Order: sequence, then structure tokens, then C-alpha cells
Amino acid sequence: MGKDMATPLITLITPPLTREERFGEMAKHGATAPPLGLCYIAASLRMSGIQSSIIDPLSFDKTIEETVEEVVRQRSRYVGISSMTVGILRAAELAKQIKQREPEVITIIGGAHTTAVPLETLARFPQFDIGVIGEGEITIVELIETLESRGNIENVNGLIVRKGNGQLKLTAPRTYIEDLDSIPFPAWDMVPHLKYYRESATRFSKLPLGAIITSRGCPGRCLFCDNKTFGRKFRAHSAKYVVDMIKYLKSKYEVKSIVFYDDYFIADKKRLYEICNMMIQEQLNLEWVCSARVNSINDEMLSLMKRAGCFQIAYGIESGNQDILDLQQKGITLDRIRSAVEMTRKAGIRTKGYFIIGHPTETVETIRQTINFAKLLPLDNFQATYFTPFPGSRAYEIACRYGSFDNDWGKMNMWDIVFVPHGFSKEDLRYYLKVVHRKFYMRPRVIWSYIKLMSNAEYRRQLIKEGITFVREIII
Repeated sequence: MGKDMATPLITLITPPLTREERFGEMAKHGATAPPLGLCYIAASLRMSGIQSSIIDPLSFDKTIEETVEEVVRQRSRYVGISSMTVGILRAAELAKQIKQREPEVITIIGGAHTTAVPLETLARFPQFDIGVIGEGEITIVELIETLESRGNIENVNGLIVRKGNGQLKLTAPRTYIEDLDSIPFPAWDMVPHLKYYRESATRFSKLPLGAIITSRGCPGRCLFCDNKTFGRKFRAHSAKYVVDMIKYLKSKYEVKSIVFYDDYFIADKKRLYEICNMMIQEQLNLEWVCSARVNSINDEMLSLMKRAGCFQIAYGIESGNQDILDLQQKGITLDRIRSAVEMTRKAGIRTKGYFIIGHPTETVETIRQTINFAKLLPLDNFQATYFTPFPGSRAYEIACRYGSFDNDWGKMNMWDIVFVPHGFSKEDLRYYLKVVHRKFYMRPRVIWSYIKLMSNAEYRRQLIKEGITFVREIII
């Protein structure tokens, strides 16, 4: 479709969830971030000459009614909604109300949930006309061009479509994008200024904050993960592309901190070294945080990351019991966790540990082991959530063997309890989630580590505000 031709308007939307629906019992602590997936989609559409817009009610507490009114005002021909599992019910309600107001609008659903269970999703929600499976940048362009030319959308790979007889059909699978540098920078200009998004103060010490994704695919086989959207093969933007993105955010939005939302940012050691060296050579002077696997770091790497501005590394630790780690197919040991955290701390980089309460086979003793293990580690930041078997994961298939499982998609935010292992009640799990946070944070060493970060007044205000709210939650 040429740029000089009349192009359709497609409105891209995140589901209008309330903070309680998204974060459950931790609604007061929830962070917001730009909808990077939609920003990538919008940028790809724009590069192909297709006009689009983005509405982000998820980050700005807009109601369904307000979102529908905005869509109607834009007179969109197509509406594309991207949703995680927890938002799919709201996404369906949004599509239903849009259809009621504008029956001719074609509704397209995409995102991790639809990719995990496409047939079940479209069978349950007839208000979705078409589903996009997997990465959407190429698929959405081909889909819109095909719809506009009145072609056969069954020839577009990576879709689930409704046939004339009401049956659902999966088109041929869409291959993963090998050259991620072929994708344009996310369309940050199509969402509110980055300063309006809110990230937890435990992840940075300087504002404003930018967020980017530099790679796709994770080779991990964790029981609770579904990685169908990006696959298991690691693919990444080049170091130059990444640093150019960072430089753009610094120039355009004056960001002072960067969050890398990659599942496995440091998977390619050569690329990591190139990124760090370029950040040092360019004198970007930014703080940044990322996630890493404990069995993939070393002293030399950490030293370079620190010099390049790395502020914090988050590790998926999950449990202090080796048998549970093995059941979850983490491929790590308690000794390796301890070594990685100590190495990171020694390099002068703050550490965050992600933990889970209520695993299959969990007992009171394994929870105590997790609490004690977390306290022994030199972690600066700690977060525990409830075990959540997401659609598409192996855990979703076997959860009922190990306890009671409420597979209500609308509750799957990791902060509401949907899985209760044998021997526990929901009240037990709520109690232990508070205990594990209280035991970790109510210690002089941890409190002092945050006090030392309070030189910036704006950051100090946010950190104190979050801290007071959090303390109330874990004590009451």
C-alpha cells in the first residue's frame, strides 16, 4: 500500500483494566510502562503507510466507556487490542461495546494470551473477528493490506479467522522475525510523554525513566512460563540499534534511567559487551536495570556492566528449596544463586530477587527455607508473588494434580490466588506472602540501602511514598 493512497485508520488499544484487576492485592504498588508491543506495531504500520493511533487505558485508568467513546470519535475501521491473560475479559467487553456502537468495525485481538490459546479465546469471545498469533509487526501489516484490497485473509500467516460457516481456522504459522533491526523504533510519539508512566522506585534512582526491549525469545523451560509469542530461540537487536534507541530516548525525552524489559538481556555475551562498551564510549551516563539468569554471569561481565551504568540486576530465584527449583525446571542450584548474587553485589550492582509462594509441592517448611534463603542472600530488593499457571504453560496443564486451581483468566495477575497447593488455604498463602516480605524488608541493612539512594528529592518522595504504602500492606 503506497503512502499516497488512502489508508485505513486502525486504533491499537490496551484493555481498560482497573489497578485492582491488574495487580490484585498489590494494587497500590502497581507500575505502568509504555505499551511497547503496540508501539512496535504502530511503527511498522506507519512504515508501510498505514495510519494508526494508540489508546492506553491500561496505564491511565480509563474506563471501558471512556475508551469506547474515544474509539468512536476516531471512526476507526479496524481496532486492534493486545492483551495478556488477566486483561482478556476486559478486552472482550471492550470489543463487544465497540461492536454495539460501530457494528462495521473489525476487531482484531493479539498478544500473549491469544497466542497461547487462540482457538479457546475466539470460541469463547465471538466479538473478536480475527486473532493474531505470535509476533504482530509483519502480520498486522499484511492483514490490513489484505482486508483493504478485499483479498483472502486465510492466505495471511499467523492468524486465527472465522470462516463463513462459523468455524475457526488457523492459518499457516508465522515464522519469527530473524532480523529485529528491520523493525523501526517503537512509536513512542504516539503515547503520552514517558514522564507520565510510573515505575517502582526500587528499580531506579534517577528520573525520567525510559523502557525498551532489545531481544526476543528465551531458551528457558520454566514450568510456569509460556513463551510461544517469541519462542525459545534468542534473537536480538544489534548493539548499535540498541544504543541508537537509548540515545534517541535521551535526546527526545531526557531520560536518565533505562529499564531493559528483555526476558534474557545478557544471553548474547558478545552483544552485551558491545552494548556496554558503546555506552561507555558515548558517555551516556545513564542508570539501567535488566534481568539475568544466575548461571550466565561472571565477574568480568559484571564489572563492565557496572562501568556502563548498570544499577540493578533482577534474578528469577523463585524458591529456597532445591527440589522445587528442579520441579519448576529452572536449571539452577541454590549454590549458583548464592554465588551470582554475591558476585553482583561485589561488583557494586544492586540485586533484586523474584520469588514465588505456593508452588506445587510447597509446604510450610519449604516456605521457611525460602524466607531463610532470601535473608541470607545479599539482595537489595525482593518481590514474591503467588504461583500462577498461565494458559499455554505446562503448569496450566498439571496444576490440578498438586492442588486446587481456579482457571479464571481474569484473576491471573500473580497477585490474586488462583492456585492453592495441597495442605494450604488461600488465607495461609496470603499470610506467608506478607511474612516473607516483612522478614526481608524489616531489616536495618535493607532499609539503610534505600536511605543511601535518597539524594534526589523527587526520587526520595516517590520512594518514601511507596515504602509507607508497602509497610502498611505487609503489617496489616
